[in-house]
Amino acid sequence: MNLAAARLWALTRAPYLASALFALRAVEHDGVLGSDANWNAHEGGKAAMTVDANWNVHVTVDLPAEQAGWWLLHHVGHLLRDHHARARDGAWNLAADAEVNDDLPEAPFPAVSPETLGLPAGLLAEQYLPLLDLIDPPEDLVACPAPPYTAAGALSDVERTLLVRAVAAEIEAARAGVPGGWRRWAEEVLRPSVDWRALLATLVRHGLARSGGRLDHSYRRPSRRQLPDVVLPSMVRPLPRVAVIADTSGSVREPELRRVLGEVDGVLRAGAAQVDVICCDAAAHPPQRVRRAADVRLIGGGGTDLREGLAAAGTLRPDLAVVLTDGATPWPQRRPRYPVVVCLFSPASVPSWAHVVEVAA
Repeated sequence: MNLAAARLWALTRAPYLASALFALRAVEHDGVLGSDANWNAHEGGKAAMTVDANWNVHVTVDLPAEQAGWWLLHHVGHLLRDHHARARDGAWNLAADAEVNDDLPEAPFPAVSPETLGLPAGLLAEQYLPLLDLIDPPEDLVACPAPPYTAAGALSDVERTLLVRAVAAEIEAARAGVPGGWRRWAEEVLRPSVDWRALLATLVRHGLARSGGRLDHSYRRPSRRQLPDVVLPSMVRPLPRVAVIADTSGSVREPELRRVLGEVDGVLRAGAAQVDVICCDAAAHPPQRVRRAADVRLIGGGGTDLREGLAAAGTLRPDLAVVLTDGATPWPQRRPRYPVVVCLFSPASVPSWAHVVEVAA
């Protein structure tokens, strides 16, 4: 196969994948690759081209530049989207092909795609997989076989990671002419989304763990060590104290507050914490000691100044403060004496001393 001609054809159709196309290394074979020997019937029953996870292209049949170039784009899609690591049982090859080919130029033969399968466009392979159980795919579709083996000598793990990020940056730079699926992929690579609930739980547990070693004296349970005529206190571990500051200004909707309060509530109950909720708009309202989020009475509706709420929280000497806000507020210039987790409902500027959790809509 003339790899240079195939690359040139592919580059003219998808210049934003240039780094990936030039990273491929061709390996020629004489035999049929893989178990799907009839996957490409119009090429005499031979698997003309496939790839392995080390970015080696295995070639058995000399294809025209147009077909070979299309397959290069197809295989680059599998490699960049890490389909070999995401593979599942069932019709995974078809599902992965549907995800990849959705963002490619029209194939020069009947290829798998959401359109030819009669399925919605823009889904991931994991979403196409259960849908394939509900349909009978057309028999004349050309599908990609699974890579037969992994050969050595191409890219290391570090090189693969750098290559993926480089391609994502090229896609973002050429955003105007790039299909939507590739744009979404690049966005996820460069700015991976984090489950805000998991992040919130991690930060809250970390804050509570800081108080784990704190001990105090208590006469409620006298010490086993006693002196004549003297009652000694025992050492106890107090419950961690958490202040939840809820922005109840007019710009924050109650359903948002309730939703995040519920998440905070679950984490704190698991940590057996003592919780005080301070509603704050332009002023801090009296703290409410609650057992669960449903018990909170949301008070406010005016302007916003969370400096008042953080100051009120400081008088409680909390081990951790969790702030629920849209961020449209002035912040204290100095770091509070306690760690602060800010749950943001919309993008906003937050001081560097706070841990930020961006809450998905």
